[in-house]
Amino acid sequence: MKKDNNIEKNSKTFIYELEKKYLESRMNYYRFVIRNEDKSVINKLIKIPDNWHNYKSSNGVVLTEKTMARLSDVKKRMTWELKLQSLYFYYIVNIENAFISAIQQNPIDDSELSEAADSINSIMLELDDELLNIKHLLLTLAKRSISDFYYLISTYWKFFMKKSFLYERDIKAVLNDFISIINQQHVVNSNVDMFIKYNNQISSLFQESSNAAGWRMNESSVKEYLEKNNPFVLVTELTGIAREAFAYKNNLKNYYLFLKYYYNESDGKLFRLNFVSESFKNKLNEGKISEDVYNSFENIRGVFINYRNHFDERGISGFGSEKISYYELLNFIYKLCKIIEFYYLRNMKYAALQDLRNEIYYYVENEILSIRS
Repeated sequence: MKKDNNIEKNSKTFIYELEKKYLESRMNYYRFVIRNEDKSVINKLIKIPDNWHNYKSSNGVVLTEKTMARLSDVKKRMTWELKLQSLYFYYIVNIENAFISAIQQNPIDDSELSEAADSINSIMLELDDELLNIKHLLLTLAKRSISDFYYLISTYWKFFMKKSFLYERDIKAVLNDFISIINQQHVVNSNVDMFIKYNNQISSLFQESSNAAGWRMNESSVKEYLEKNNPFVLVTELTGIAREAFAYKNNLKNYYLFLKYYYNESDGKLFRLNFVSESFKNKLNEGKISEDVYNSFENIRGVFINYRNHFDERGISGFGSEKISYYELLNFIYKLCKIIEFYYLRNMKYAALQDLRNEIYYYVENEILSIRS
């Protein structure tokens, strides 16, 4: 199965644009639906006086002391919650978007990464002070379909730790993982540039072939390439790069499988979007919400379904950075292994060769064969 690099690049750009469209639809939903709901609630809360001493009913209804106290509590609680939602909405959505972008290897600049790290630190401070019920906030944002962050962190824990998420026990560990992944993007971006540099160096040593792996190595060119340098030093260097690239490949594979699990329609993100859509449809039919509210949410769901369908069609082979996809990374590691193998065979380093095969080469070759089959 021959891969067209231009098609791969176009596919990566297209899915990135779909994701941006999804994020924009969510932001519009927040701005034009959720904020209007908040304004409506605030207008009702304003009618509850701060001081009941001078209160006079306009319609002659007499309120008991108990009712007035309950209304005051409702006003205080609801006003406080709406302020907190507005304040922490930016932090929560910023972390959520930056984390997803990081594990998808989407373009994200240093300022966005720093902002996301600062947002996590702000949430961590609130956890330590215990002045704010973060769990209640996250569940409220999820219930109002503003953010999926609570389910993102619980799914992350379940997928990577293989156990159910318990907020009180696990929230700090998850946030520490998130900040680590976000902060590592600087190193990841640098490593990707290094992989591309070396891939360009060795690309002329191989030609596309009809064999199972798809490449044929030019042995005389490889011999010349090694002998232009100190072969031992160069092979040591290439082995280190192969290990770095292999570790990065394994991370990408885990991230891809996690996203497939997180997006699924049986109990994942698509399931939640479908559930809310059905609920909104019933409310629309009962006259409890407007058609604009329903259509705004349906736009979110429709854009996400389009994005997820393309994500599935693209598969793991097209997953990864715009600069180098998962499949391109596999081929790069395979070529490095072939060069190192050539050196080890010529120098009768059979133990080192077996270690390379057991550690990296067999896994990469099998994945390439699987994708190409």
